[in-house]
Amino acid sequence: MKKEDRKLFSHRFHEESIFVHTTDEDLNPWDRTRIVAVLVNETGIDYQLADKISEEIQATVFSSGIRVVTSELVRELVNAKLIEYRFEKARERNKRLGLSLHDVDGLLRFSAVPRPGPVPSPAGTGAVISDVLKRQFALSEIYPAHLHRMHLEGRFHIHGLSTPDRPWKVYLNALDLLQFSYAGEGLILEKPTGISRFLINVKRLNALLSGFVGYGVHWTGLEDALLKLGAAEEELPHLCAELVQAVLLSGPGVYNGAFRGFHFLRPDVIHAVTLRMAEEKLLNAFITTDGENWFPSPFLVLNNRVPKETTYVLEAISLNLPGLAIRSILEDTTPEAELKHLMTKVLAVFARKRLFLEKVSAVRPGGPLDLLNHLGFNPTLASSVVAVCGLNEWTRVLLDGDMDEGPDRFTGADAFLSGIRNRISEESKRGKIKLLLGTADQGEAAYRFARLDLKFQPFYASRVLNGEIRDGAVYYTHDAALPSDKPLDIKKKVEIEGTFQRKFDLPFRTIIKTRDPEQMPLSHFTKTLRHLLLTQDFSICYNCFTMESGVYQTCPKCHSTEVSTYSSGDGGYECELGQTKTKGMENIRFFFY
Repeated sequence: MKKEDRKLFSHRFHEESIFVHTTDEDLNPWDRTRIVAVLVNETGIDYQLADKISEEIQATVFSSGIRVVTSELVRELVNAKLIEYRFEKARERNKRLGLSLHDVDGLLRFSAVPRPGPVPSPAGTGAVISDVLKRQFALSEIYPAHLHRMHLEGRFHIHGLSTPDRPWKVYLNALDLLQFSYAGEGLILEKPTGISRFLINVKRLNALLSGFVGYGVHWTGLEDALLKLGAAEEELPHLCAELVQAVLLSGPGVYNGAFRGFHFLRPDVIHAVTLRMAEEKLLNAFITTDGENWFPSPFLVLNNRVPKETTYVLEAISLNLPGLAIRSILEDTTPEAELKHLMTKVLAVFARKRLFLEKVSAVRPGGPLDLLNHLGFNPTLASSVVAVCGLNEWTRVLLDGDMDEGPDRFTGADAFLSGIRNRISEESKRGKIKLLLGTADQGEAAYRFARLDLKFQPFYASRVLNGEIRDGAVYYTHDAALPSDKPLDIKKKVEIEGTFQRKFDLPFRTIIKTRDPEQMPLSHFTKTLRHLLLTQDFSICYNCFTMESGVYQTCPKCHSTEVSTYSSGDGGYECELGQTKTKGMENIRFFFY
């Protein structure tokens, strides 16, 4: 460029010029036509109005004396103008997602991982921020205002808000991997012709799937797959133990790693795997098996309802049953009428999630869900889970806060749960969407429901919720459990929960904490319950690295006070030091000794 030509453009870079600092860390001279283009393209308003708004914003910026403005500030000014002109829908489409500087500073310095889990690390902060952005996107873009408002009001809880771009859970049958090969960017999985290649594929896939599935990956069929590849029966215990150890050690370890579960059916395999987990202190997963193969172990879960075929779950929604009962009283209707209206909205949420995942999975090849597409993921055929929260408090609301242990309480709860079961079955038979009555990690939902009901309907909620109101640690009972403040015979408790579990496609888990498993009437439990975890607390010494069953303040071997207690949670054992007060109170109250 000639010297005289350079002078023509030099005025754009004088000190008094105004520049815009963009989100991609670029610096551009002020140009109000960019505002016009964004308004027309992103909000759909007409050109004349967009041009007028850009002129008004330009006048504001020029009169402010600012020399460098950020694109965030420009967008805020645009949104303010859209509100002024009463273009609320256009403002919604134009708004920016994110956290304040104060919130990010707090996350970076004080709370890399604000929930119990593996070793905290700075990488966990990025995952937290990503979750916040995705939750904001889901509530703004995927679900319309009338649906996301019901979530915010606590009518129901959408569990996959932080993972709107992936299914919530998968039960993956390892037999499907025998004919599976995949080549993607940076990943090549060859079709397994031998045991070693199969084990490598499983380890790689498990590490990858935590980024493709929101809540959990549950492996089934590993024994049959190894046998088909030529493994001998006597080799299975060692191979499965090695595989589980390798998978748990290679999986995600910073934040929001998907829950890992493994379903085995051979007793010798189960013994070998649970022994390895105890020896190597592998606390971040559970082994499940059918009732006939179950034995007392803090790592072994009795579960008679694990899907045998590969099954994807799109989303899970928990219904606020106490809030539903309160609303039926205030509206002078019946709980059944409120349930009918609520289920209509729940189905709409599932349909929206399915539609969005269909758009994401349609990006081929090399799209965000390309790996799942090769593993048979089809949003149209996937299931969705309806969970219930607070059946115990539902009965108490209708009984005017009473904890009566008479037959009316259990009969009424059983009848209402049967009504939910029948409605789910009817909707599934219509063929529009496959629904399952199941369970979900309700720690957040149980707290949100109780807190919101206490805020808006304190007269009813304060009489039935659990926890300490003065500390803000309030919650409802998870799933369909019916705990009691009065001593209740454990056999009767098991019979009641067994009755409710039979109504679930994916039953909730009954947890029994004991330090002496041999004294428990285990045969009665295995005959009655379909999902059972017999668990113990562990204390781990950080000085001599000893893990002992029980709760200790000092190590029984080296007498160090650097001891932490671990108790079972939804994704394995969790350190009690990292638990919120609400979580800790749940564990204290609702385990049965």
